[in-house]
Order: sequence, then structure tokens, then C-alpha cells
Amino acid sequence: MKTLVAEIEARVARAGTDPIWGYTHCRRVYALADELARLEGLSHDPESLYIAALLHDIGLYKAYTLRKASDHARRSAAVAEEILVAAGYTARGTRTVLDAILHHPPGARPGLSVEAALLKDAVALDYLGAVGISRVLAMVGSEEDVPDLGAAVRHAESLHESLPQRLLLKSSQKLARDRLREADRFLGSLRYATADLKLL
Repeated sequence: MKTLVAEIEARVARAGTDPIWGYTHCRRVYALADELARLEGLSHDPESLYIAALLHDIGLYKAYTLRKASDHARRSAAVAEEILVAAGYTARGTRTVLDAILHHPPGARPGLSVEAALLKDAVALDYLGAVGISRVLAMVGSEEDVPDLGAAVRHAESLHESLPQRLLLKSSQKLARDRLREADRFLGSLRYATADLKLL
């Protein structure tokens, strides 16, 4: 199955050029999920977790946005299922990947697998701290609810307020606290330097 993982990685690297949801986001999410598994001492399937991390946002990429499902998690799961079934991936591995992808959005209910919990928390953590702020700033003008820099800062602050309480794992909560302190310093300096964003 190493060939399949390499093919998926190449596909996501090619299609996932978006600075917010693309390939680099997927790789960071996997690194975070892997770290959480280690910190929590959780037994999991690293290959299925990596595939889920690579494919969890594929439904947002231009080549896949015209699929029937209305939300990106369902589109991503549909694309992932096509890829995995065509490649003959194990039924158990496919179920694990799909469970993780379908339940990764912060507002979605938790999935059934360890891999789903790891992916869900890793996705949320990638919205926090310096990386999270960078991702939100990259949304300016490309996301409807983030038309300008002021809106981006407010969006980042909203994520920093809402996401930590949705984290499932103790290690995620600790990492979130560290990332929030990092973000608070930056956002405080930004507010000070821009007269509470009036000069932004």
C-alpha cells in the first residue's frame, strides 16, 4: 500500500495548492495527529490516519468542488472512497479513513475511531496560534465571511474562543493553551499598533 499512499500524496500535492486548505495544511495536520497519538499513548493505524489527513479537505479543491455533496467533508469522503475502493484498500482501513474525514470539522460530532479523534483535534489545533492566524489572514478576500483584515482578526479571535472547548484529548488542550498564549501576544500587539484595529 506504500504505492497508494505515494499516489494520494502526489494527487494532493498537485491539487492542493491553496494556502489555507492545501497540501501543507494536510501535512501539518498529520504531524499534529501523530504527536497527539504519541502524547496520549494511543494505538492507531498510522497509514489510515495519514491517508485521512491527506484527503480530509480534498472536497475543497477546485477539481473536486463540483461533486454532489453540499459540504466539503462529505465531498472529501466521497472522493476518498472512490480512490480507496479503486485501489483495493482494506474495508476496515477505508471505514477508518471515511469516519475520520466525515467527522473532522470542528462543529461535527466526534467519529467512532481513534483516528477520527486524532484528526479532529489536529484540524482544530491548526486553526490556533501563529499558524492559525496565518491561515485566517490568507482567507482575506477568498472567503465570504473574511472580506478584510479586520474581519480576519475577528474571525481568528472567534476561533481561538470557540475551538479549545471542542477538543477531545487532554494533550490537545495543553497544546491549545500554548498556541493561545502565542496568539494572544500577537493579537494584543496588533490591536495596540492599529488603535484597536481602526488603522488596520
